[in-house]
Amino acid sequence: MRCRLQIQRIDGLWYWAEYSTFSISDEVGLYQLTVDGYSGDAGDAMRVAQYPAYVTNGRLFSTPDSDNDVWGHDNCAMARQSGWWYGSCSTSDLNKEIDGFGMWVTGTPVSDVQASHMLLKSY
Repeated sequence: MRCRLQIQRIDGLWYWAEYSTFSISDEVGLYQLTVDGYSGDAGDAMRVAQYPAYVTNGRLFSTPDSDNDVWGHDNCAMARQSGWWYGSCSTSDLNKEIDGFGMWVTGTPVSDVQASHMLLKSY
C-alpha cells in the first residue's frame, strides 16, 4: 500500500508526508507498522526521530487496553489517551488529544497538529 498523510498545523497551513511503502501486519503480528519511501514537506516523523526509541516504523500498535510499546515505565497509549504505533511513545502521534493537538515532530518537539488525514491506496 501507499500512504499519504495530510497534516494541518495550528498556523492553518497544510503539509504532507507520503510513504510509497505502508503495511500493517495482522492481529497475530500485533498490527506491526512498516513504512518506507518518504516524500513530502511535513518531514519523515515516522522513520526519523531525535531518539531512536520514538521511531514509529517497525512498532506494534498499542491502545489503552493493549500495551505493546517498549516504554518500560507505563503504557504510552494510556498516557496519551490514544492508539498508535508507539516505541517509547512517539514523535508522530496524530491521535494524541491530551492537550488538544496531535504531534508530527521533525524538529523542535511541539504538539501543533490540529487536523490530519491518512489516505491509503493499494497497488
